[in-house]
Amino acid sequence: MKIATYNLRCGGKAGQRVHWTQIFEVANPDIFLVQETCHPQQYVNSRFWEVHSNQVQWAKVGNNAWGSAVFVRAGLVNKIEVPQFEGNVVGVEVEGFAWSPTRTKKLRVISIHAPAPYKPSVNRILDWLATLSDDADLIIGGDFNLTVGVRHSGEQQQDQDLWLLERLRKEFGLMSCWQAANPNRNLVQTLRWSRDKATPYHCDGIFVPAAWYRYLDKCEVLTSPMWEELSDHNPVIATFSTDTGEVLAHPPLTNFASTSTIDRSEKQ
Repeated sequence: MKIATYNLRCGGKAGQRVHWTQIFEVANPDIFLVQETCHPQQYVNSRFWEVHSNQVQWAKVGNNAWGSAVFVRAGLVNKIEVPQFEGNVVGVEVEGFAWSPTRTKKLRVISIHAPAPYKPSVNRILDWLATLSDDADLIIGGDFNLTVGVRHSGEQQQDQDLWLLERLRKEFGLMSCWQAANPNRNLVQTLRWSRDKATPYHCDGIFVPAAWYRYLDKCEVLTSPMWEELSDHNPVIATFSTDTGEVLAHPPLTNFASTSTIDRSEKQ
């Protein structure tokens, strides 16, 4: 199973909205958490939407053309009503998505794009999540606009939001996929802020139940000139295997994706 999260930056440039296409071609995720995305139909062709429209939930932020979305490849996907943060948070509950023989609980999948002021907003979002019933495996991912990992003492950048990691771990039993898969590495850059492109902001992440640690194969941040052209954020991809060590490989969805205008040589 693969989980991806990606902030497209204000929906992407008109005429170059190929972000969903590129994610499906490069990573082929089973679960895709998207922030600052226009309606998904603007990124894929009619065939994709005909086949997968029931697997997608999207909501815009206020009067903006963009918002957040969740795509889940399989299972019955039902939208969770989100008070106060519509479009910044999109949540779904999924029945029948059995990616591992021993993981039979339903899934609750949340895509977050934290609005300012960031810390109070994220705390309120987590307060709301804590009111939901504890009958599902929880996946939270997206752009938190906060540091979603622990920095080593030798890192030049020393922003820390340990309170967030502590809440996710203690209250929800969640771990950071990137840090769990890369325990001895400095936090890699996921955001190239327009006014400070060099600072390695690490605000995009994927959090899953800590019990899934034994299934976690890798978590990577995709980098290339193509990704830098498409957005100021980089996609984060987490890959999980089953109890037998097998990585479930589903047929790619590229046959349903719109034609890309990006040079394929820049993908890797």
